[in-house]
Amino acid sequence: MLPAAIGTIALALIIFLWLRFRPTQLECKEPLFNPEFRAFLGQLDIAVRSHLIIFPAMPVKSVILGKGGGKALLRKFKNESFDFVVCHRRDMDVLCVIKLGGSSTSNEKYRKLCQSAGLTLLEYDIKPYRDVPSLRKEVLGACGIDEFELPEVQPQEPEQEPDADSSPDCPKCQSSMVLKTINKGSHAGEDCWVCSQYPDCKGARLKK
Repeated sequence: MLPAAIGTIALALIIFLWLRFRPTQLECKEPLFNPEFRAFLGQLDIAVRSHLIIFPAMPVKSVILGKGGGKALLRKFKNESFDFVVCHRRDMDVLCVIKLGGSSTSNEKYRKLCQSAGLTLLEYDIKPYRDVPSLRKEVLGACGIDEFELPEVQPQEPEQEPDADSSPDCPKCQSSMVLKTINKGSHAGEDCWVCSQYPDCKGARLKK
């Protein structure tokens, strides 16, 4: 009996020491997300990158704040995430959220949550390909942005200007530029040079 007990203790000690001092093995998960998720993210980014920025897999608690009775509701979403959070590219305001896949029943709780928060929820089925122009129109419309509205132009450092009557070259693709008047935003009413290849190229600069 004694040898057996000693053997058992020795084996337990060996296992403990191995678990305690074994090398730490960590590696980066590649690639991120499953193929269907990555495909939609790529198509969505192409569709709206001129005006919006996309954050995937955002925890609900990072997007919605609860006050009063809302805190109890948010606790039900403690470990839940929105598939995509769509924000204004310049000021990072949350404009809408997206759920990809899932049954109508499973998404019902998200509909009620977003309705209570005054947040637009878009739902899309999982499929490998979709019409990007249609996706652009739907998402921009849900965010209250005119599909043909020019993106707001950030002030740039002073550059050597061409003659007033000549068109400058696009700083991104070197194509010619056309003069437009900005209709909305902080630069409304100002003239802006926009790349002639827009929307394929988003090069733009204010006319000084």
